[in-house]
Amino acid sequence: MIRNDAAMHPIESKTLRLEPLTVAHAEEMFEPLSAPTLYDYMPGAPPASVAALRERYVKLERGASADGRQQWLNWIIRLASGRCVGFVQATIYPARTGDFAFVLAPEYWGRGVALEACQAAIPHIADELQVTELFATVDPNNARSIRLLMRLGFNEVAPALYPHGEVEVNDRVFSFSC
Repeated sequence: MIRNDAAMHPIESKTLRLEPLTVAHAEEMFEPLSAPTLYDYMPGAPPASVAALRERYVKLERGASADGRQQWLNWIIRLASGRCVGFVQATIYPARTGDFAFVLAPEYWGRGVALEACQAAIPHIADELQVTELFATVDPNNARSIRLLMRLGFNEVAPALYPHGEVEVNDRVFSFSC
């Protein structure tokens, strides 16, 4: 896959700044990612330490899988106050489709932060990388994320239509045509 490093630059919205993820964000992101409730509907656990998060960010900052078939786009969500509160991410595949996800510190749920961040990131992903379709897989009990995806214009599709591998048992699949 051809990398488009130019696609990874800050994105400004009305009240947020989406910053390309770097290892330097690990310390600021440790607290927002440490809330156990974040992991109620997604695999994994809170980072064990800032060092462990830093190690993960080293891999993500590379921007691509080892075989070059996936491009990784990760932006930290920074409030106007300067606080980092979550991230949006996309994994782009050679067919110009991608997986889209977002994670937000629980104390900011229901405040429009995730909506604004996603509304800033999605057009950027579509325009800069010529992505034609984004997918999101969601735990069926994660009502907040499902509502947000629908507000963003994602439509539920059959799991069999998901082109990027296996879907977790019972997960719902959503698609957005860019």
